[in-house]
Amino acid sequence: MTTKEKILAAALEQYNAKGTDVITIRHIAKEIGISHGNLQYHYKNTEELILALFTQLSAEMDLLMTSVVATPAAPSFHNFRDNIQKAFTIFYKYRFIFLHFVAIVQRVPEIKTRYNSMDDFREQQFSQMFAHYRELGIFRNDIPAQIWKELITLLYITSDFWLPHNEIKLGLKDQAAVQHYVQLISNMFYPYLTEKGIITWREEK
Repeated sequence: MTTKEKILAAALEQYNAKGTDVITIRHIAKEIGISHGNLQYHYKNTEELILALFTQLSAEMDLLMTSVVATPAAPSFHNFRDNIQKAFTIFYKYRFIFLHFVAIVQRVPEIKTRYNSMDDFREQQFSQMFAHYRELGIFRNDIPAQIWKELITLLYITSDFWLPHNEIKLGLKDQAAVQHYVQLISNMFYPYLTEKGIITWREEK
């Protein structure tokens, strides 16, 4: 592991545990046994560290979404649910970003710019995914295009803000948290399923 990788790994662990307002780059330098100056050679301040971690998050999600869109899914709801779980596991890994998202985008405006710039691309990916599941006979074909478009927005909202809800309401940890909210998302798609889709949805219960 390179020094930069060690810095980012330590920063992610510390930010997840205590937040970006509490943890300074001096804390992170001490955690991995390097000098404050050595850390600043790689990342000048907390803002650069947060941006680097957001970049990692984006790259992991890009890899997942590219795989989901490119790989033909098995004709079942299981595959769809499995991809939600993979995404939510990534979100939980970088949970400090979502728990403090508003404050973070105010602190690092470039993150807001990057986040908003991904909208069109992500919408295209989700639209392709939903179309594929309609072709497989899992999702219904009799739902207006506008409803599918708005469902993507609802999926954004739920995916990006389930972590604060968990923090305030439930306090679930690790995979228990991921599994709970994956199930909620899965249930949200029930009205969009065909009879075939409902059968495969029931297999997940």
